Amino acid sequence: MLPELGHAAIVVGLALSAYATIAFVLGARRGDRAVLASARRAIYASFGLAALAAVTMVVLLLTHDFSVLYVARNNATTTPPFFSVISLWAALEGSILFWTLLLTGWASLVIWRHRAGHVALLPWAGATLAAISAFFFAVMTWPGNPFTRVTPVATEGPGPNALLQNHPFMGLHPPLLYLGYTGLAVPFAFGIAALITRRTDEEWLGIVRRWTLLPWIFLTLGITAGAWWSYAVLGWGGYWAWDPVENAALLPWLTATAFIHSSMVAERRGSLRIWTSALVIATFCLTLLGTFLTRSGVIASVHSFTQSSIGPWFLAAIAVALTGSLGLLVWRLPALVGSERPAAPVSRESAFLLNNVLFLGITFAVLFGTLYPLAVEALSGDTVSVGAPWFDRVNAPLFLLLLFLMGVGPALPWGAASWRSVRDRLGLPIVAGVAGVVAGLAIGMRDAAPLATIGLALFVVAILGDELLRGTSSRARTRGEPAPAAAWRLATRNRRRYGGYLVHAGICVMAVAISVSATQGQDATATLRPGQNMRVAGYTLTYQRLVQEPLRDDPQVIETRAEVGISGRQTGSLATALRSYPSSSTPIATPSVQTSLGEDLYVTLLSYDPATSTVTLHALVNPLVVWIWLGGGVVGIGAIFAIWPDRRRATAPAPAPVPVASAGATPPRREPIPETAAPSVRAEEA
Repeated sequence: MLPELGHAAIVVGLALSAYATIAFVLGARRGDRAVLASARRAIYASFGLAALAAVTMVVLLLTHDFSVLYVARNNATTTPPFFSVISLWAALEGSILFWTLLLTGWASLVIWRHRAGHVALLPWAGATLAAISAFFFAVMTWPGNPFTRVTPVATEGPGPNALLQNHPFMGLHPPLLYLGYTGLAVPFAFGIAALITRRTDEEWLGIVRRWTLLPWIFLTLGITAGAWWSYAVLGWGGYWAWDPVENAALLPWLTATAFIHSSMVAERRGSLRIWTSALVIATFCLTLLGTFLTRSGVIASVHSFTQSSIGPWFLAAIAVALTGSLGLLVWRLPALVGSERPAAPVSRESAFLLNNVLFLGITFAVLFGTLYPLAVEALSGDTVSVGAPWFDRVNAPLFLLLLFLMGVGPALPWGAASWRSVRDRLGLPIVAGVAGVVAGLAIGMRDAAPLATIGLALFVVAILGDELLRGTSSRARTRGEPAPAAAWRLATRNRRRYGGYLVHAGICVMAVAISVSATQGQDATATLRPGQNMRVAGYTLTYQRLVQEPLRDDPQVIETRAEVGISGRQTGSLATALRSYPSSSTPIATPSVQTSLGEDLYVTLLSYDPATSTVTLHALVNPLVVWIWLGGGVVGIGAIFAIWPDRRRATAPAPAPVPVASAGATPPRREPIPETAAPSVRAEEA
């Protein structure tokens, strides 16, 4: 009965999403508020039905109902309740269901949030979101039905993928990624609405900025959490391998980041509108591509699902979204054409334009490296691979240029800057960067990449600090406020600016940590008997004993644990293990990580001989890894600070609603807001 209820919820959700698509379009064209209200209710109902289907699947997983094929393949009677629940997104059909739940949740939130405003844009954005939701409901109705019955009914299942049971972080990493992926449908929907109605002005940019930042935060935290999971679970000592599915998450993040920057120029100066519209389209299409790569089975990855029949559906969706949106963009070019070229070569606009070019360069490099092996195999049958060294070699210079622009951009005014003013602003930051390089050389660094990263990161942080100090000094002087109060009020009244600066500071921390950990680590491998030791980077590891026992929470899982004593730069003990799961013929590594602010001691049990208690250990000393996670946290805090509602704006009177716009209506164009070049004055802007 429950499986039939879940499938019925999906079918009705498909019907309601299709109805909402049509009703939004008809209501917008006719100006019929009753039809628009019914479309909104259909969106809310589709979310409720997706939630009903998801809850039904969770109940089936918790009760181990093996009459449902998805449960029979991804659950076991011994699976702990926590891992039973997160099995909802552990495999293909369940992940599509979870995806649809989040997508319809975003759609409902957007429609509810703007139910009394943005009358011109909202119906077309709602129609776009409803159409996307209908596609995912259709996938679950036909090729990816999560409630398919199976006979005969098994009495036991294999349980979730062993890698997905080996760390509780799987309860956080995929939901964050999915929230980011699905949330990026919202700016795409408003972008389509703006093109249809020709309202490519500050109104849609103001809406889309916040609805882009929110999923961008989730996607950023999801990517960071995924790197943490890879580091803590997979046992290889790294956190980013340029795996195709890692790349699939990175691609929309890159274009969404470029869009956020481009939209600032479009809103402030009225330029880069074509760039901005193209980037919002590219971002959504890349989320569909990532979904295809993850769920079609065309790639081999620790993250991807098995071969499935939904691949053609997603290829068709990508083709429709790309050709349809690009066709609409070309059709509306006359409404977008403005000053795409910066007013001066040395200006903030030029920095943003070059920023876009670099982000797209990295995007194309990652996309090429990800898809090239697939193209070669499809055309010739040969198997090739593009490894991490290629990605590092191609992208490292582009990332370093981006770091440089992160510092230069805030130091430049809108419009034009004199070379003298630029020189005066950059003098001390350049000294700070050079000092960082000298310090790196003094402690023995010789690799160019980490030295350049340290120098550029200090250059950026010095400029950001100078911006804050100038603004604080100006406010304290003109308002008579103490410096701490002036700094806080300045930041809280300019959340977008200073939240962005905090994001950039976090990126600098992450960049230094990634570059140093990737090039300055040391490792050693040794086969030891009890009482023997190995040395690595100032540590002495003494192998003590081998213990084999079932896990307390899941007795079917056998853990073989090597206990090791530590002396040297840290003292203590650790235990690194291999776990044998019934669903996996290969033991799963459970590395042990001793973390400090300076470095991690990372030890993995590679193999063991139970007869002699001999083990083979791999030990790594990875410097500054913890700063990757701390820097990611700073990025998240900065983005949340930037997006947090301004109380002054929240209490401002709402603008009068505009009438429902037809597809051909052209709104009045607002002139760009003029800005002064004085940093102290710019810092006082809201």
